[in-house]
Amino acid sequence: MIIKRLELVNFQVISKFNADFEGNVYFITGDNELGKSTVLKAIGALLTGARDAVLKNGENKGFARMVIGDDGEEYKVELRYTKSNPRGTLSITQKSSGRRSDNVSMLQKILGYTDFDAVEFSRWSETAEGRRKQIEVVKSLLPEKVRKRIAEIDSEVIDLKDKRLFSNRELKQYNVLCAEAENNLSSGDVEKFTVPKDITTLMQEQQVAAQLIEKAKTVRASREQRIIQLSAIPERIKQVDEDYLNKIGNIKSRLIEARKAYEEKLALAEKAYKEAQDMLTEDSKQVETDKANQLKSIEEERVDLERRKANADKWLEEYEKDNPEKLDTAERLKAAEEYNKKCRIVSEYKEKVRLRDSVAKDVDAMEKRLEKLASERENLISDSKLPIPGLSFTNEGLELNGVPFIAGKVSDSQIMEVAAKLIIASNPTVKVFRIARGESLGQKRLQAILDLAKKEGFQGFIESVVRGQQDLIIEKYEEADK
Repeated sequence: MIIKRLELVNFQVISKFNADFEGNVYFITGDNELGKSTVLKAIGALLTGARDAVLKNGENKGFARMVIGDDGEEYKVELRYTKSNPRGTLSITQKSSGRRSDNVSMLQKILGYTDFDAVEFSRWSETAEGRRKQIEVVKSLLPEKVRKRIAEIDSEVIDLKDKRLFSNRELKQYNVLCAEAENNLSSGDVEKFTVPKDITTLMQEQQVAAQLIEKAKTVRASREQRIIQLSAIPERIKQVDEDYLNKIGNIKSRLIEARKAYEEKLALAEKAYKEAQDMLTEDSKQVETDKANQLKSIEEERVDLERRKANADKWLEEYEKDNPEKLDTAERLKAAEEYNKKCRIVSEYKEKVRLRDSVAKDVDAMEKRLEKLASERENLISDSKLPIPGLSFTNEGLELNGVPFIAGKVSDSQIMEVAAKLIIASNPTVKVFRIARGESLGQKRLQAILDLAKKEGFQGFIESVVRGQQDLIIEKYEEADK
């Protein structure tokens, strides 16, 4: 479908305007402030239903009317506005059936027009929201399957970049931690302090040693007591001998006394003497026996004491071979604990290195995945053969031949040419495009657009400033004879 007629009454700066069109490209020319851009805006409002306050200042009412169609069907699109309703009410009427609808969504459903001009398209690149709109325009030209896959890729890329950001921060932290941990280590520590020592045995050894030391104290004290006891034995033997001599002396004295008594009382005491002599003989034997028993007991005790002293000597001799008092188990335990402390430091360092390497591996995997997704995305766009060679897009915006599609990076004429081609590609039903500031295109770019419009059967409206031209003129483009 193309626009066949356009009528404007009190539409912004235009009081009255009407024109019939039969296709092809039209130039809207004149000096500034004559309404060139207003005509383009009116076309856009009638094609899409999107508009702001359009009533001309000072007027009470007005309308904009457009007839659009092809050889098979025509539609009348009308916008009426008043002072109380400056945005107006839009309607669409089908010529063949007479059906009328005031529903803007019905207008959009019938015409399905994607509207923008080159100036607006260029302005979009100035903001993030505008660049997203540019991307959506280009995306709409891709097959649905491709759009879906690109959306999946973009979603995964956003997720991966968030994860990569977090992992890079984590990696940076681990690098700092590993560096700090490494500062606490000397050369060769990582290899040396690998397996911690089991101090359980040393602690048990320390406990046993403490018990042995206490026992050694007891054995030494017992040994000293035995020495004292042994040293007293000669005196005890001497005392036994002295007791024996004293007792024998007493016996002899008694015998002498008895003998004297006997002699004095021989006659009287003979019998008593004999009894006494018998009794003293028995006593003497008992004393001898007591002495022998005492000496035997002392000898047995001496032998036992010698044996026990010998046992103590032997035990102490063995004890001295591995004297725990000399071994200093506490120092060994302290050394083992210091060793194990180093082992813990090395173990913690290795764990930090492991975690750092794991995160680094994840980051590398994400980088490779992002590269793969970028390549797949690029190939999807490239294989879809967009209508403009060299046009592509990233998550940040459009690119033309690898150059960001923003003013200053690409020329105004390039922007307008791309916009025109995108409008043509986006509107297979309504074959209409608008271009503002057409004077900036240059002959080569302009000709490319005209050739494209002719090839695709599109109707174009190109605004162009002509200094000094006081009338608003709409002129059909006529191709010069070649």
